[in-house]
Amino acid sequence: MRAPRNLPFLLKIYVLAGSVIIVAFAIVYNNSLIREMERESRSTTRLFSQFTAIGLRQLNDAENQTFIRDIRNAIEVPFIMTDADGRPWLWNRQTGLSTAANEHERIGKFNPAAPNDPELERVVRRAAEFDRMNEPILIEGQGFTLLLHYGPSALTRRLAVAPYVQLGVLLVFVLFGFLGLRAVQVGEQRSIWVGMAKETAHQLGTPLSSIMGWLAMMREELPHAGAPERLAKAVDEISTDVDRLSKISARFSKIGSAPKLEYLELAPIIEETVDYFERRRPTLKINSTIAVSLEELPVVRCSRELLGWVFENLMKNALDAIAGEEGKIHIEGRTNKRERRVEILFSDTGKGMSPGVRNRVFTPGFTTKNRGWGLGLALAKRIVEDIHGGTIRVLHTQPGKGTTFLITFPVD
Repeated sequence: MRAPRNLPFLLKIYVLAGSVIIVAFAIVYNNSLIREMERESRSTTRLFSQFTAIGLRQLNDAENQTFIRDIRNAIEVPFIMTDADGRPWLWNRQTGLSTAANEHERIGKFNPAAPNDPELERVVRRAAEFDRMNEPILIEGQGFTLLLHYGPSALTRRLAVAPYVQLGVLLVFVLFGFLGLRAVQVGEQRSIWVGMAKETAHQLGTPLSSIMGWLAMMREELPHAGAPERLAKAVDEISTDVDRLSKISARFSKIGSAPKLEYLELAPIIEETVDYFERRRPTLKINSTIAVSLEELPVVRCSRELLGWVFENLMKNALDAIAGEEGKIHIEGRTNKRERRVEILFSDTGKGMSPGVRNRVFTPGFTTKNRGWGLGLALAKRIVEDIHGGTIRVLHTQPGKGTTFLITFPVD
């Protein structure tokens, strides 16, 4: 049984949906536990408060004072007990307020309507804060009426945050998993392209060596055979193209290995590329004009062969975009002294790119042509950015209005 073609996509959806379900279940389950704890805390606090209220009627009894103190320390829920007039009689340390030993002597002198004790006034304000969180509990007994004001316990607050901590941890896990998967995929793609490039160089090596040998024999025989000058010129052109193929094979062989970088001028590399295409105008059916305007550029640390490949790819793309019409290709070189870099602009008046094509133009395997593997610009990006520490991007493009690529190289 064959696996579906979209299996990686289905696996991502499965992992994402599973993660969402797990987090949702954890949040719902934790919230139910929190509500259950709140109900138990409310019931326990109310029960203890009723016992405490009975003891509050006999504050002068030492045993009652010990009993009240023990209950107050045992309740983990922050609470404040007030009488019907709003006078606070008892609270615990979980409220964050002081519980002095002589508090009961001060309570009798405290008037909630005209507060004269800053500490007890803070207790009253805290009770009002608790009332905004939970409705106070009325405790009635024989000869007394009290109100119990309470807030969330420290454990309840921590549990309330727990689902969101879990969600954050899961999101971080999914993010790093996605980045790791993406890095593995990119690494696999690069390995495939490197392997294909080296194999291409290996396959080209044998026939190129043979052709170069035959061309050498033809050059030796031409003077003796009385061949016309046109044939001799054709042999020279073939020899030039074979040398070009040898350079291309050498470029492929260097993919994946650390190239030797030297301090070179970019102008000769660009001019050599332009001259190559100018000499082949008739065979390539180039009707467009190629204009070059280069300032005096500083030397940059680069590989002549690899940059020549980049410039050739951009030139070919420009020619394909013009598609045999009478367009214009303009290559401009300038120095950005403020950012200490050299900028090369490749512009054409061709068909331009749509936003979708522009976003994917450097993706390996993506091409809008009927033929080709879609590796030219992807390799150009790798050569410029990974090997030379520069940048390459589409500066601007518009369907029917042409495209401009901007390449930058750092200046040491």
